[in-house]
Amino acid sequence: MLKHVIASGAAALLLLAGPPAQAGQPRSANYRFTTVLDSLRDGLEPTRCAAVDARGTVAVQVHDPALDINKLVTKRGARDAPVVVAHTERVADYPTSCDNGITQITSNPSINARGEVAFQVNLRRVTATERLECQTPEQQDTPRQGVFLGKGGPLTTIAHTNNPPGGEFISEFVVADGSVNSRGEVALAIELDNSGFDQGLFTGSKRGTFDERFRNSTSEFDAPSSAMSINEIGQIAFQDNGIVLSDPDGTITRIVDSNAGDFVVFDPSLNIFGRVAFTGSFFVGDTQVHGIFTSRGGLLTTVADSTGPYSSFAEPSLNDLARVVFTADLDELGPNGFPIQGVFTGPDPVTDKVLQAGDRYAGVPVSSVFTCTEALNNRGQIVMTVQSENPDTFEVRTFIVKATPRRRP
Repeated sequence: MLKHVIASGAAALLLLAGPPAQAGQPRSANYRFTTVLDSLRDGLEPTRCAAVDARGTVAVQVHDPALDINKLVTKRGARDAPVVVAHTERVADYPTSCDNGITQITSNPSINARGEVAFQVNLRRVTATERLECQTPEQQDTPRQGVFLGKGGPLTTIAHTNNPPGGEFISEFVVADGSVNSRGEVALAIELDNSGFDQGLFTGSKRGTFDERFRNSTSEFDAPSSAMSINEIGQIAFQDNGIVLSDPDGTITRIVDSNAGDFVVFDPSLNIFGRVAFTGSFFVGDTQVHGIFTSRGGLLTTVADSTGPYSSFAEPSLNDLARVVFTADLDELGPNGFPIQGVFTGPDPVTDKVLQAGDRYAGVPVSSVFTCTEALNNRGQIVMTVQSENPDTFEVRTFIVKATPRRRP
């Protein structure tokens, strides 16, 4: 039987009250809020989850309505201009000399402590009549994709389905959110070329090298998970009938084993000490219990679960201090008849609340707020997507908000 330890307060950010909040911002004894992006103010509409690095720089994909393109940008505060890491404008020889630009940025960004952002894209191909050396006969009819690393200048190619590095063995990339560490190693889920749809978990790097962790045909695993998390020493946590930890030396450790079917888990977030936070569910009699859990293998720690005031949970983010932030729905219903959604750090939705639907932000009511797996850094800063829907026009105003502890943990 699984042992569940309620980490009362262990996952919460234990912070003290500070000065009053800025005008127009929600008042919080624990956090001060910074509007990093505002779709109304900045003319950029956030479209995917945001990530935050060790110094508080935020990476997020946005839509630019004026140009009708998507951009991947970084931004640290309210007043600095967005730094464009990548974009979907049609441009010759971009991101590589054999591409005509990016058609779609297909993953959430992952940002490391150096402020480098890793991301996956679909690419416009150069036709054979334009540049013969950019075509390989086996791949002319397959999706053209790449994984890149950037900080605002020229992009570094981590992997490419047509050109080096990787073009000789990559058919396409599995639809997945990659993860990068400060050594520039990026965890990738790859479908292998000419392999009967064999898939595997790899790391690519700034050096243009690859490290194979496993492939389906020669391992116990079914497929690379759609979410993975790499730490600073190159360990990778992924989901495959449980939560699995892959070490660079080839060692595989099952943090949670779901093969028996009694505990289903997803959405790993890994810290430098090999601890993983994840969502999970199990049955107690006829009642299904959902929760946020952490483990290094063996003992399971419950951060919060649905036996209390929460009803459901989304992917958590874990830092190296073993603190966790997550999105959850409350049992309590809001005025719209739906469960109240919020961002929390522990089992008590009152004392552990960061922000929730029904609060006001920038003078407007919050209709939804959420985080993803790279939402929390070691300073305790949390990046959130906050949305406010106008009840009359149904127009949605979207904020990327950074919550900074008033006192660092």
